[in-house]
Amino acid sequence: MPNSRKRPPKRHSRSPQTAAARRQATARFGEYAPYIEQMLAVDEAERRGDARGALDLIEQKLFGPDGKLFWRGERIARLVQLATFGPLLPRWATSRWLLEQAVQELSPTRNRAFDRALLTVADIRGGFEGVPCPSGSDPRIKVIDHDWVFRQCVLYEFGVLASYLRRAPADLVAGADRIHSWARAPMGGFRYLARTPGVTTWADLASGDRIETPNIGSAAMLIEGEHVIGRMVPIEGGRMFETLPLHVSETVARAVADEPANWIEVLREASERGEGLETGGFRFGFLSDVRLEISALTLYGDLESLDRYETRAEQFLDAVRRAFRDQPTDDPEVIDVWACIAAELLNWNLFVALTESVRPDHADLYVRLGQILAEPAARFCRDLADEAQAAA
Repeated sequence: MPNSRKRPPKRHSRSPQTAAARRQATARFGEYAPYIEQMLAVDEAERRGDARGALDLIEQKLFGPDGKLFWRGERIARLVQLATFGPLLPRWATSRWLLEQAVQELSPTRNRAFDRALLTVADIRGGFEGVPCPSGSDPRIKVIDHDWVFRQCVLYEFGVLASYLRRAPADLVAGADRIHSWARAPMGGFRYLARTPGVTTWADLASGDRIETPNIGSAAMLIEGEHVIGRMVPIEGGRMFETLPLHVSETVARAVADEPANWIEVLREASERGEGLETGGFRFGFLSDVRLEISALTLYGDLESLDRYETRAEQFLDAVRRAFRDQPTDDPEVIDVWACIAAELLNWNLFVALTESVRPDHADLYVRLGQILAEPAARFCRDLADEAQAAA
């Protein structure tokens, strides 16, 4: 079982800043200057591969001057998973962590890439007028945080990932799973064929090959036969998408498969034809490509009853029993229940509640889950099964 939550937090000192640098930061950012300084320190902790140290720093300034959470919830959740599950995670988790570090690091290369990527997204969308955001807010912020095309352009087309890997600590890069190959991976077009609880099967439209990937929810919202574009990357024992692929029409997917380097122009032409591309609103997953609100709605239905994780743990076990009783289903439009179950298991708060409520009669359920789910969720199920058996 993960036990790093029992270790005392690590404390890390930061490099001293000159008085002039502090005055410049205060003049530029005002009351947010200390938070920008803290953000840079958190970035540096992540560069060292120190997820626990990054969390410690975040906790020191968790809320901004306006009283609202200063940090992205996705970043906190990712760091919690890394800090507590770290040794149990597959190496591709470190690769995905490096993607996040590359996107969030403040650097001249990244800033130039952001400007170019915003222009690219605006060109494809015909501007930012249709970007949903609160009244008075800059729609570009939503694009930066949640647009699929923006992220692909920044990381790959405009070189931010390759640049970051040249400067990232060698031991962190060495612990990743073929990350240099990820940086060179081309865009591709794929058709979703089928899934099992542990495996998702795709057809590569360029080669005609059938490709099996771990079922971490990359097709959880797709219907069999639908098409996507994305970057298929190598990992130990197979391949996976470096992030959730983009759902597109067959015409777009085949055009990208024919000319991978021309994918931006293909999307621009599709937008001009009025195909209704949905490139915004993404939550880029880490250990799972299923958003937690989707997994919760799928498994529990009523979110109002989930205010306590002890209650959620009981409902989760009920949902697993139903899945074994009712699945598989012939309905192709049903959201992938097994991917949702795996996503929930990787939710740290729920995992703790499951651990604390484990009973001997749970052992068989966890054993069965551990036999069918993809890693890393399968590993956690096997650990929970061991705990249940030990409680007998």
